[in-house]
Amino acid sequence: MTAALPNSVFEAKASDHISSPLTFQATNYTPSVNLTSPYPPNTTFPLALTPDRSQRSIAELVSAVKHLTETKTIRSLLTQHSAIYFKDLGLQNADEFSQFAKAFGWSAHEDIGNPVRRTEYAFNVATANEGPNTQPVYPHNEFGLSPHYPAYVFFFCHSAPETGR
Repeated sequence: MTAALPNSVFEAKASDHISSPLTFQATNYTPSVNLTSPYPPNTTFPLALTPDRSQRSIAELVSAVKHLTETKTIRSLLTQHSAIYFKDLGLQNADEFSQFAKAFGWSAHEDIGNPVRRTEYAFNVATANEGPNTQPVYPHNEFGLSPHYPAYVFFFCHSAPETGR
């Protein structure tokens, strides 16, 4: 089922070192669904946002996210849609993903007492599962074993698998 998209373009204010503002447009994402009551009509989950141009720097993405956060646009979208899927950001590595995530201004989660082994690649960016790729990852919540849990969770796929879902 394809979800109805809001007719919205979310413009980010250009900073002094960026020549033109970067905008995010609501785009189709095949697994999206329209949520039913108690959500408002045509509430898409997750809301997929894509930058308006393919050529952009990490500085432009960071500036755009900071502006959308400062204007409370991100908070409003999360409240309405519960999740945002940022598509086609062109992030090249874990460091750029870390910069993108930090731009939201939220406190970083600190893994305390979590028995899951992770490899850290950048500030607050680590692997999700160190298990062998021959074993399935069943539905789980490893933060059920932690004394505290994160308020927000970001996922980044640097290279998609050739097969599977």
